[in-house]
Formats: sequence, structure tokens, C-alpha cells
Amino acid sequence: MQASPLLHPERIHPALWRGSQLARSQQATISTGFAMLDQELPNQGWPLGSLIELMPSQPGIGEILLLRPALANLGDQRSIALVRPPYPPHFHCWINWQLGKRRLLWIRPRTPGDTLWAAEQILRHNACSALLCWSDSTRPGALRRLHLAAQQSNTLLVLLRPPAAAQQASAAPLRLSLMPTLSGLKAVIIKRRGPSSSLPIPITLYPTRSLTATAIAHATLDQPLSAHVQSQWVLSDAT
Repeated sequence: MQASPLLHPERIHPALWRGSQLARSQQATISTGFAMLDQELPNQGWPLGSLIELMPSQPGIGEILLLRPALANLGDQRSIALVRPPYPPHFHCWINWQLGKRRLLWIRPRTPGDTLWAAEQILRHNACSALLCWSDSTRPGALRRLHLAAQQSNTLLVLLRPPAAAQQASAAPLRLSLMPTLSGLKAVIIKRRGPSSSLPIPITLYPTRSLTATAIAHATLDQPLSAHVQSQWVLSDAT
């Protein structure tokens, strides 16, 4: 007797899944580098070609360290774009992460509208292996456009928004809030393709034995760049 297709709705259409199970599809993913987090995500990793939202309680609590393993394992030499980060990225830190060989694009739009426009253009041209974009206020329609543009690429797209955005509707299939802990972060999945989840997921970013040294190293992310180092970046002031 043939099994009912309702047991495997993804065979009917890749956008379907059972509400009691994590969605399983042929969408490409990349491991987060954190086993406990992977287990809670559809296809066990960050989806490529899809909008991901991260909402840290405040900037600089370790959200870039959370993405570091995936950025290091993307496997191609296209650029990593940073659109409107809240602090100047620290070039030496990226070298220490073994990501210095990539061409980092630091894009500084002048308005929120320019921020999303720049992100859309990067996605439509599939120009970068990863796109990290910071936006304080984003309308639902703009989020839908961003997600649709992402689906035409294989880019790791992460939109970083303030914590209040967790209460707003979004087209992003995957949304997480982040809060700091002594050893790293705790993540709460606000939205995913699968059953709801309210339990925080502990993520160790700083091993206990080297907590102080690692915290100090991470603090350099927020320090101003020297003029010499700034000259090594590709800068763009969107008009």
C-alpha cells in the first residue's frame, strides 16, 4: 500500500511541510557551525537564497561571530558585502578569522531606502557569496522584495534588525532573536518552516578558559580603523 502523500508534503510541492515537523526541501543550506542550532533549523543550516532575519538585543553582542563559521565555509571567492553596519568593520579581525583573502565590500548608504536598494542590486546580480545588511526600519513590502531577490541567487542573506522588529510581520522564512550570555549567545527562533519553538538555544562563542581574551579580541570589532587600513577597503557612499 502506497504511503499517503500527506506524510511527505514536500513531494507535492517544495514549499509545503507538515506543521509538526521541520520543513525538508532541496533548498541549499550551509551549516551554522553550531550543532544545537543546526538541529533546530530546516535542512540543518542557514538557507541560501532566502531572507534570514537576526534581531540582536543590541549591536555588537556576537552576531557576527555567530555567522563566522558559515562565512568561512561558503566555498567560493565572491565578495562578502556589509551594507550599513553600525560600526566600522575591523580589517585585522577578519584576517584573524581567515577571511582576509576575500574582498570585503563595506557599503555606506545615506538613507534607509538606499540601504535596501543596494542590497537588492547585489542580490539581483548574484554578486556576493554573503550579504549582511543592517536596517532599523523596513516595511513589509520591502522585505518581500528582498526575499524575492534573494531567491534568484545563492547568496547567504542576513538582515540585522532591532529587537522591536520581532513583533512585526515579515516575509522572512527564518527569524531569530539574539541575547548575550557569558559564554556567547542564546537564540530564540521566532519563525521557521516547522513547529513553533520558544526555548532558547545556547550558543557558545567564547570558551570559558579563554573568555577574557576572546571578549577583548571581539571588542576590537567596534574600534575605528586607521587611515592605512581604511585604504584597503572598497568603500561606497550610495547616493
